[in-house]
This record gives sequence, structure tokens and C-alpha cells, in this order.
Amino acid sequence: MWVEKNGPVWRIRDVVHGRKITLQSGFPTKTAAKAAMTALRADQLRGEYIDPRAGRITLAAWIDSWWPSYAATLKPSALRSEGSRVRIHIIPALGHYALDDLDPLVIQRWVSDLSAGQRRPDGSWLRKPLSPKTVRNVHGVLHKILEAAVRQRLIRSNPAAGTGMPRRRHREMRFLTPPEIDRLLAACSGEYARWRPLVLLLVATGLRYGEAIGLRVGRVDVLGCTVTVLETMHEAGGGDYIVTDPKSEHSRRTVPIPREVADELAPLVAGKERHELVFTEADGRPVTRNFRQRTWLRICERAGLEGLRLHDLRHTHAAVLISAGIPLTAVQRRLGHSSIRVTSDMYGHLMPEVHDSIVRAVSAVLPAPGPRRGDLGELSSPQIPVDT
Repeated sequence: MWVEKNGPVWRIRDVVHGRKITLQSGFPTKTAAKAAMTALRADQLRGEYIDPRAGRITLAAWIDSWWPSYAATLKPSALRSEGSRVRIHIIPALGHYALDDLDPLVIQRWVSDLSAGQRRPDGSWLRKPLSPKTVRNVHGVLHKILEAAVRQRLIRSNPAAGTGMPRRRHREMRFLTPPEIDRLLAACSGEYARWRPLVLLLVATGLRYGEAIGLRVGRVDVLGCTVTVLETMHEAGGGDYIVTDPKSEHSRRTVPIPREVADELAPLVAGKERHELVFTEADGRPVTRNFRQRTWLRICERAGLEGLRLHDLRHTHAAVLISAGIPLTAVQRRLGHSSIRVTSDMYGHLMPEVHDSIVRAVSAVLPAPGPRRGDLGELSSPQIPVDT
């Protein structure tokens, strides 16, 4: 490794595989070049040396190299979602950058662009703004990609670390009242009557939507009034469906159901094989996204519950249990949360009796009420002798 003059500037040169190459260039003085060369040699001795040429690979090329091994570790549903984030939001905007050129400012501008969207000259959206949650998810994938580049010693640090994220917009959970539940189930009539058992099951069990539409006949015990969750199903697009393990180990669970729900499920499981799905389209196919995107919206409109999400039925179920005094640990097991902390963070505020007991406990250790400062005037004043 040596330094040499290259026109008006100095550069660091070395021999790699019998060929002379430039490691770094552009130093204004020989002294600056030598200082940089000394630092490179020190990095080599510490095992921290990063070949400056490695960072010239483009982000798109690095993703092509790294993605297959990473994809093999993902569940099918995660592979689909993360793959779309890379394909739609990362490669088109940043794929042409060399890894060395991706600095925090470039990534911060990219995040801002995702949040703002892009309009055509006529005012229509070329690319709609992404929600804060989606922006965070997309940035999270980029962070993983660049962190892998750091581990492979292509770049020294991750430029996606410390990026400012858009503020989350808090969305209040929606809990249906008993009259609203009645209206929702009543709306599942006529042409929508075939969906009543699915909606009833979601309200009565708090199952996730993917758990419910992936429920198989062999998992339903009509006589014992239970359903067992062992898988979840997602539509992958193009008519394909992905069946995976539940969200967490705690999501594998057996959930007791009311007799009324078991009676409604009985006709759906009668005469079917154990491996068949309980809920299907009229032609026997698995439930398609058409239910979520169209049919569900029409049912809610009939019930006067516009804006109600399917996941709000899970929140409603949790609220019903908590209002009945069911302990959070039991709620956690029934909902299949990974920990009691998840349940507490989401629904702990629905337990007013906890606040009442806290007040009673604090009150018990406080001294008995005595005369207040403002009442001193009502007491007789001590007589102070006066010399005359």
C-alpha cells in the first residue's frame, strides 16, 4: 500500500491479485493521503478493514444477492408483504444508488416522499401517500437490507439508523355495544345470510380473521363447543392461498364457544371431510378478499355501522370479557396474545375497577380527616396575657 500523486491530488494505491488498484483518492496533500493510509492499515490489523470498492455495488444488485437467503427464513405471508415493499417502494426509488451513496439525508428524503406521495400535473395521484405505519414497515425492510450490508463489510455503518419517522396517527379502537351487535347480525340476512356464522364466530371468540377463514372442519367440536386454532390463511393474489402457522405459539389454542355458535356452525361442518374448510365461497373456494373489500362493507352499511373493521370484532370481544370482570390472563389466552403485556397495553384501560381499587388502597393508608386549615377560625383562640 502506498500513496502517489494523481494530477492535482493524491491517492492511495495497492496491489490486489497482481493488479494495481486505487483504494482512495482525492486527497489535497501527501500528508492527508498518508494519514488515511495509516488508518486503513490500522483497520486491517484490527480486522475492521472495509474495501472502499465494496460500497460501489448498487442497492438493487445487493438486494438481488442477499434476498434469496433472507427470503428462505420468512413465512409465506411475510415473504409476500416484505417482497412487495422491496419491489414497489425500495428498488424503484433507491435501487440505482451505490451503497456508499446512501447517506442519512438521502434516506430521510425518501421517507418524506413516501409520506407525501406524488401527484401528476393534472392533480391526480401518481403515487398515493403511505400511512405512517406503512412507511415504518417499508423503512424497516430497508434497515434490514443495509444492516446485512454492514455485516458483510460492504459499508461501515447503516445509513438507515436514526431516520426520522412520521408520527403515528392514533386510531381509537371501536367496541360494539350489544344493540350494535344485534344490528350487525341482523344485517347478515337475505343475500348475506351465509356470512352470519362467520361474523357470529368472530364476535363470540375474538379469533383473527385469518384464523377464522382458515378454520377446518376437524378443528370444530360441535358437541364439546370448542374450536381449535392451528393455522391461519391469507389470500396471496392470483387465486392462490397461503396457509401458515398462527401468529405466535400462544395463538395455537382451543377456544370454547357458546352453544348458540356451535349450533350455527353445525350445518357448515355436517357431511364434510375433516380437512375441508368451514367457511367458503358459494362455489366452494376459500373465502376471497371480495368478502373483506365488498361484502363486509355492505353488511356494515345495512347495519348502520360504516367504518367498522373486521378486526374491531376482536376488540369488541375483548371488551365484553373485560366488562364482565374476566381476568386479563384469561383474555390473553383466549385471544392468543404472545404475552400478557400485549393484552394489558391494548385493553388495560378498559378495566375501571382496577382504578377504583387503587384509589381505595391509597385511601386506606391515609390519616383520618382532621380539621382543615380553613376551619381554624371556628376554634376558640388561645388567650394571650397582655401586660398593662
